[in-house]
Amino acid sequence: MILYTAGHSTAELSDFVDLMTSHAIELVVDVRSKPRSRLPHFDQVPLEAAIEAAGIRYRFLGERLGGMPQDQAMRDRWRQGHLDPIIVGHLRATEEWQDGIAELVRLITRGGGTSVCIMCSEANPDECHRKAVALDAAEAIDGLEIVHLAVNKSVPWEVGVQEVMM
Repeated sequence: MILYTAGHSTAELSDFVDLMTSHAIELVVDVRSKPRSRLPHFDQVPLEAAIEAAGIRYRFLGERLGGMPQDQAMRDRWRQGHLDPIIVGHLRATEEWQDGIAELVRLITRGGGTSVCIMCSEANPDECHRKAVALDAAEAIDGLEIVHLAVNKSVPWEVGVQEVMM
């Protein structure tokens, strides 16, 4: 079983949708804390409409698996585009995160392994909390492989179209 991840970065919506369809993704799980973007085509409503028009389901879990903490002390540390390991550790210890991981695991394993992709905005998975989401799901599902799909083929850390995260 494979769990895909992708960050939309500055891509065109059509490129993101094409990436999902080319990998037979059945469900996109949005783990952005707030499902909006400086690129209006990645706001929740147009994103959901575009991927559903392509026959892909959309699910928002950012209220439980988003990278922006609810705790005010942690929120004061939070900076857009910066992955803080202290914040990620805090998030992973919350009941909301654990509930979100349990829901993600149900979505992945339902029906024998729906093809799921968790998405956020950051292109590089090493700079995004979605890597922690994926790793926590992999701890809960024996043999789950995590594969990062890159929308933008010119990112310097990319290896081909996919990068397996360890």
